[in-house]
Amino acid sequence: MILVNAPTPFYQFENLRKFSDRVTHFISTRNYNNDSRFTIGMNEYLSEKGVIANRQILANQFNFAPNSYVFAEQVHGNIVEFINSQKRGMGAFSKSTALPHSDAMITHLPDICLVAQAADCVPILFYDPVNNAIASAHAGWKGTVLKIAGEVVKSFQKIYNSKPNDIIVGIGPSIGPCCYEVGDEVVERVKESFQNTDKLVISNPKFSKPVFNLWEANFETLVEAGINPKNIEVANMCTKCNNTEFFSARAGDRGRFGGFIMIKS
Repeated sequence: MILVNAPTPFYQFENLRKFSDRVTHFISTRNYNNDSRFTIGMNEYLSEKGVIANRQILANQFNFAPNSYVFAEQVHGNIVEFINSQKRGMGAFSKSTALPHSDAMITHLPDICLVAQAADCVPILFYDPVNNAIASAHAGWKGTVLKIAGEVVKSFQKIYNSKPNDIIVGIGPSIGPCCYEVGDEVVERVKESFQNTDKLVISNPKFSKPVFNLWEANFETLVEAGINPKNIEVANMCTKCNNTEFFSARAGDRGRFGGFIMIKS
């Protein structure tokens, strides 16, 4: 990923930047005009009015209307929702209208900006340049062990007859294996979902319990689903370690940053 020092700073995946003539994408940060509370999440950290204003700022910067956004409820599951024109704008101005029961979204329609909110969970962005289709996913530990990233690939295949080898993926900033200490429940669920957990559940001298490598788990899920490893870019940025750039729940933050992707008209 690279940092772009715009009026509202943002990050972009280098592999997705190659398609910037067709697709807008970015990872927002917590910073704007010397204010580190630039949240996009409606969870009462800022007023709803303030969050809508922040979302408007981002929309203005990337030259699209704020009713282009689609926000999912994000319930830590693995449901992937197809976004048609009627669903455009869901969750954009009120949490109550967010797409229910979903953590991932997919569409081929232009001017629909799919958003994955995060504050330690992994935002994942997808693009199939052959079918000009996009997707976003929110993967916490539960979504990761439910292999939501693989479910998105299946949706590309089902809806667009996509070839996994064509799909480009960016795995965004999240809590890293440097900081993500987990308990027995998580360890057991990881062992149930993955055949080999040597790179996933690892010891860390900082902690008495093991850590879970969300980046590697989602990477392995994508490769298992047929994605070419060369087409997967991993940000390798820990939200807790980079708490001046991104919100981190483990660091005590309530704000949310996001991964955004939209097909240009």
